[in-house]
Amino acid sequence: MGAKSVGPLQYSSRMKPQVCVCTSEAQNGLQKFWVVRASAQTPEPDPSPALQDPLNWFGILVPHSLRQAQASFREGLQLAADMASLQIRINWGQSQLRGLQEKLKQLELGAT
Repeated sequence: MGAKSVGPLQYSSRMKPQVCVCTSEAQNGLQKFWVVRASAQTPEPDPSPALQDPLNWFGILVPHSLRQAQASFREGLQLAADMASLQIRINWGQSQLRGLQEKLKQLELGAT
C-alpha cells in the first residue's frame, strides 16, 4: 500500500501500545528493565487480539515478511531492555572495582 497509505491520520483514536518497557530500582540502586504486554498492566477488558494487532491495518492476508518483521521488532525490544539492564550492572561493577582499587592504593601507601 505504500508509506503514504498508513499514517497518523489512519491511527485509531483508541489505539493502545501492545507492550511497555518497565523499570524498577533495587535496594542497591541498580535499575532493571523488562518488557511487559500492555494488556497485563491495564485492568480494562481487551478487545479481540485481531482488533489490536496493527498488522490488521494492512488487511486480513498480511505478507509473512511483515509478521516476521513484527516478531523481530518484539524480540529486539526485549533484547534492548536486557542489554540496558546489563549495561547498568556492568557500570555498577566497574565503579565498585574502581572504589576497591582506590582503597587498595590507599592501604598500600599507608603500609609503606
